[in-house]
Amino acid sequence: IWLKREFGDFVRRPIARPGCAPAMAPGAGSAATGSKGKIEAPSTVLIYSHSWLPGQVDGVAIRMMAHVKELVKRGCKVTVVTPDFVVWGELTGEAAKPPVQQAIPGVVEHVVLETQRTPVYRKNLCMRYSLRNFSTLVSLIKRIKPDIVHGTQEASIQVLATACLFCDVPLVVSLHTDVGQIAARDQNFSTLGGTIGRIHAKIAVACTNWGYRNWALSGSSFFAVSEQAKKLLKNAGVSDHCVYPACWGPMVDRETFCVDMPLDKVAEERKRLTFGIEDAFLMAYVGRVTAEKDVQFLVDALKRTPKNVVLALVGSGSMVEELKKLHGKENRLHCSGDFVGREQVALSLRACDCCVSASTMETIGLTAMESVSCGTPFLAANAQGFAEHMEHGKNARLWEPHSEESFDKELAELMKCGDKDNWGREALRASMAWASLDDCTDRALQGYLLTKRADKYSLRLLVTMFFFVLNWCIGWFVG
Repeated sequence: IWLKREFGDFVRRPIARPGCAPAMAPGAGSAATGSKGKIEAPSTVLIYSHSWLPGQVDGVAIRMMAHVKELVKRGCKVTVVTPDFVVWGELTGEAAKPPVQQAIPGVVEHVVLETQRTPVYRKNLCMRYSLRNFSTLVSLIKRIKPDIVHGTQEASIQVLATACLFCDVPLVVSLHTDVGQIAARDQNFSTLGGTIGRIHAKIAVACTNWGYRNWALSGSSFFAVSEQAKKLLKNAGVSDHCVYPACWGPMVDRETFCVDMPLDKVAEERKRLTFGIEDAFLMAYVGRVTAEKDVQFLVDALKRTPKNVVLALVGSGSMVEELKKLHGKENRLHCSGDFVGREQVALSLRACDCCVSASTMETIGLTAMESVSCGTPFLAANAQGFAEHMEHGKNARLWEPHSEESFDKELAELMKCGDKDNWGREALRASMAWASLDDCTDRALQGYLLTKRADKYSLRLLVTMFFFVLNWCIGWFVG
């Protein structure tokens, strides 16, 4: 109550940014634009992403790497910071050598931090909650003097929030992931297992929501990727004044994910994924092959489908080792578990008859945008990001989540559609024109213009340092 009274609605003083229009209050009009009609970009930006290819493969990595490319294209001096993706204390010698991260031409510098497993949900990696990482970030921020720091939501973001406040630099945190849904869907979210594991998971979700509020106290702003992500922040108790009114929204690289691909390569990829089965109807799931993505639902559904339906799981993940045993023509399941580059993903999506996902935890669902941009219809659970961004009967068929009957019905309807009317490849692609990288970058830059430095600096710094130390002290309990 005292913090709420002291900080009010977390109103922050505007940034005085050379060459840019002053930050505006939400709803105060359109942001400043450059000479070509695009939103003017800040001079220097520091991007922190907890995922990056090939170190950690997920939708966050895809989005942030595409965003960095666009910022560089617009003349920004971009410095990238990621974990080194070598778990601290687990490996020694040559094995502890960090993997080479995919470089983006034009990036000024790529700095890596110590890495740890995400507390409780130890399948993912994040920056290590350490004084060394804090010191690295402070030194870097003081050296490059960024106009703004953009970080992705992750377990150790308090380290970045504290470093930014310590250096009096504005921080925007983009919210990509519904941690509560992952905890609910993955029975192995906690390594403790059973009833104790479920309690452990609930504590972790509560701590996550508490973390959002702590980041707001440090003066950070939030940039939600979707309306669903905004609801997560609201339910966590984050003030609306800390959240940009507009969403970052879906994005797709429409040059890579397109209809016009060499037909011989498309045919070759289709033959590979279908094992050469004649007249096959190919469904492709693209993403992490994990329990929380409800991949098992798709594998079970395959047994009920017509004998010409083939399911291809394109990606890697914790379920691959088990599902690889079913890989083969006799089971109509393609699952190799190999890491797949973006061009290969695009080719797989172009080669299939539909892209499919049973996930109910997507804040955006980038695969849906990529699939439709390739002219391939989408078959998905009617939940969260898919329900928000896809149009049932126009570019997708959406079924009732977890319902076998509903899935079977929508698949049958989709198989009847062929390429008639709005289901033609060009028509499908046109329905995703609004999710281009250019438009998505404009939305991000509008958000940057609204970002403000923290007011009541001394008081915020005192509270933020307290939570920084407190998180460090109790980390062992949730880890």
